[in-house]
Amino acid sequence: MSTGVREPVAAGSLYASDSQQLRSEIDAAINSSDSEFTSPKLLIVPDCGLAAAPNVAGSGMIMLETERDHVQRVVVISDYRPGVGGREFQGIAVPRAIAFRTPLGDLLTDRAAIESLHGHPSVVTNDRPFEKDTSIEVHLPPIQRLLGAVRIVPILVGETTVAEVVDVLERLWGSRDTLLLLSAGFGSGTDAEQVTEQGETIRTALLANDLGAMARTNVSAPRSLAAAMTIVGRRSMGLLELASDTIEDPYDGDHLFNVAALAAWESTDMTLADADADHLRALARAAVELTVLGGRVEGSDMGRVPPALAARRASVVTLRHNGQTRGSAGTIEADRALAGSVVRNAAAACADPRLPSIQPSELPGLQMTISLISPIERIFPQTREELSQMLDVGRHGVLVTSPSGRAAQLPAMWARLPTHHEFVSAVAQKAKVSGVDGVSDAAWYRFETLDY
Repeated sequence: MSTGVREPVAAGSLYASDSQQLRSEIDAAINSSDSEFTSPKLLIVPDCGLAAAPNVAGSGMIMLETERDHVQRVVVISDYRPGVGGREFQGIAVPRAIAFRTPLGDLLTDRAAIESLHGHPSVVTNDRPFEKDTSIEVHLPPIQRLLGAVRIVPILVGETTVAEVVDVLERLWGSRDTLLLLSAGFGSGTDAEQVTEQGETIRTALLANDLGAMARTNVSAPRSLAAAMTIVGRRSMGLLELASDTIEDPYDGDHLFNVAALAAWESTDMTLADADADHLRALARAAVELTVLGGRVEGSDMGRVPPALAARRASVVTLRHNGQTRGSAGTIEADRALAGSVVRNAAAACADPRLPSIQPSELPGLQMTISLISPIERIFPQTREELSQMLDVGRHGVLVTSPSGRAAQLPAMWARLPTHHEFVSAVAQKAKVSGVDGVSDAAWYRFETLDY
């Protein structure tokens, strides 16, 4: 049962305790910022807050001005830092509190969203981690000022796996009405040059979606960031750095922090201009010919492709000769730029292990289909019947991961498996999903494709 109101602990230190002064601080930071972008799905902002880093945090928060009539829920997440004498906790914490108080009033927690997580094995309902935490609290006044009476889902990540955090965020992802705000710092120390270099290393890893490189840094919210970046990659989202700086620790002037603001957007539009589509086909055809003639594809120079082909996007390349499939290769989750994805998959399709390798004599009559994969969408069926209801015949493909296996099925397979029973049964068998509980124990994603 949810009870109580979480009282502020950073008012008067990280931001003003007087409501009028606090409004003035927020307005000043926003008015001094500028952005040509709107409607972010994900914001990564400094964990010291807007008042301590107005130029950096303001460059991200200013985009919320356009979202006042659209965003109804804000998921605010960070890793838990126990501090001196504190103890780590197991799992992912959500609060019992019905509201978080600031000098601007109370922000209600989204009890329906929080209660929907109660059955999750890693989620714990516990107010204690939030009692002294400031990484979430510092963002609440700007949220109130810019978005109004939205509801919040505060999350602190303790000892758990990145996969569990991903699972929680996917359950809360929603559409434009839900904003994910991630609170993090990008390096700390006493030497300004070293701290700045730390921050640059972390942001380079983030922009490249290189989770391995990021794990080797001292970012303040490693699990939360890794989870968010996992979803950014899966959903083909663009990530942009808005601003960064190295600033003094608000509590200790001898200590320095590197702070940054980044934002990510998602789009389901897979349409390419004719010139871009022709360019992509030419890259794929060159990769096929080089591979079949004995060469080795080294990749595509992203500095020399159009912007539309440099965006992160998953793809599948299928090769046919005289109407017969001769090879197919691809990925459902976006792991690189579209041009690089298509070049890699075109080369791999030439030597599909399920079929004889393509021979040079086949090149003149070889036909190619490039299928662009939409951002994958997590769905939560409990039974095969519910899964069937979530899939439109001919429109949706499926990706499923289970404790026993993983499988994907493109929408084109509806031509061979025209009923929901056949389509679902085939992908479930490949992923070794069986039994009454098999569907609910697996992670299901649906997606669409656009062929070129």
